[in-house]
Amino acid sequence: MERVIYLDNAATTPVDPAVFEEMKPFFTERFANPMTYMHSSAGDVAHTAVEEARVRVASLIGSKPEQVVFTGGGTESDNWVLKGAVEKASRERLHKPGHLVTAEFEHHAILHSALALQRQGYEVTFVKVGRSGIVDPDDVRRAMRPTTLLVSIMHANNEIGTIQPIADIARVAHENGALMHTDAVQTTAHIPVDVNALGVDFLSLSGHKFNGPKGVGILFVRDHAALYPFIDGGGQEWGLRGSTHNVPGIVGLGKAAQLGKERLPGELERLTTLRTMLYDKLSARIDRIFLNGDMKQRVPQNLNIRIEGIDNEPLLLAMNEAGIIAAGGSACNAEETLASHVLTSIGCDLKEAKSSIRLSFGYVTTEKDIDYAADVIPNLVKFLRSMA
Repeated sequence: MERVIYLDNAATTPVDPAVFEEMKPFFTERFANPMTYMHSSAGDVAHTAVEEARVRVASLIGSKPEQVVFTGGGTESDNWVLKGAVEKASRERLHKPGHLVTAEFEHHAILHSALALQRQGYEVTFVKVGRSGIVDPDDVRRAMRPTTLLVSIMHANNEIGTIQPIADIARVAHENGALMHTDAVQTTAHIPVDVNALGVDFLSLSGHKFNGPKGVGILFVRDHAALYPFIDGGGQEWGLRGSTHNVPGIVGLGKAAQLGKERLPGELERLTTLRTMLYDKLSARIDRIFLNGDMKQRVPQNLNIRIEGIDNEPLLLAMNEAGIIAAGGSACNAEETLASHVLTSIGCDLKEAKSSIRLSFGYVTTEKDIDYAADVIPNLVKFLRSMA
C-alpha cells in the first residue's frame, strides 16, 4: 500500500503533534500525583496542569471550569449521566424508578445504558427518527410524562452526522421539569458548541475525536448536586469521580481543546468544502448513489452515502487495498454483522444499510486526498457491480 488516505475520523483522529509534545513531560519529568499539591511542589505542578486543562476545555464549550469533570471518555460520561442523574432524581423526586426519553439512533453508550435502567424498573421511551436523521422536538414533547426525569439526545449522530435541534429539545425537557443531556462527541471542536446556548444540564465529549488522546473525556455538569458519583474513591473531581487523575491525558485534552477552538472557524469551512466536493465528484461518476441523512444539518466532517448494487464489506476491503480507510458505520459496532441500527432507525432496509459507507474527514485531510478517493471509489464500485 503506497498511499494511505484516512477517511475514518469519526471513529478516531490522530493525536496532534503539538498535543503529544505537551503531554510527554507528564509521563516522565512531571509525573507526580496532582492530589499531593498541598504539600508537594511536584504535585503542585501536576495540579496546575490539570486545572489549566480544565480552563481550556471550559473555554471551548462555554462553561465554567468547575462544571468540567474529567472522565475516561465519552462512553463513561454517557453511562454516568444516565445512571447517576436518573437514579438521583428518581430517589429524591419520585421515591421510585422514573422515566427517561432518548432516541432510537443514539450511540450504544446511551442505548445500552437506557436498557440497563429498563431492566432495573425504569421506563424508557425511544423517540423515532425520520429519513432526515433529525429528531423532531414535538416528538420529544409527546413522549414526556410527569415522571420524566431526563432527556438524552445526541448533538450529532456518530454515523450519519446529522445535527439535532438540542436547544429546542432542552426547552421541551425543562418545560416538563426534566433535565437535559447531550452527547457532543461528534460536534465538539467541529462546530460551535456552547452549553448555555444549547441549554443543557449535562454534555459529554471525548478527546480522541478532535485530535486529543484516547482514554480521556469530560462530563459537563451544570449543577453537581444533580448527579450521584459514578466512581467512589478519593476526593478527586469534587468527590464526583474517584481515581487518580490521568494527568498526561488531561493535559492532552486541554491542548486539543485549545487547538480545536483556534482552528474551528477555518476547519468548519474547509471540511464543508471538501465534503461537498467529494459528494459532487462521486455523484457525477456513480449512478444510484444517495446521501443518508440531511445534507445541510450535518457536521462538516461527515459524509454517509448509500450505493445501490454493492455490499459495503467488499467495497471497504477494496478501498483499504487501494489505501483508503473508511467505515460502514460506528467503530463500536465493527464486529456486529447486523445492519446499522442508525440506518434502520431512519428507514433504511437491510439491503440499503449494508450498501452504505461513512467517509469522515479531519484536519489532516487534504484536497488531494479527496481527488484520490473520487478517482478510486467509482472504479471499485463499477468492478463490484460487474461481479454481482
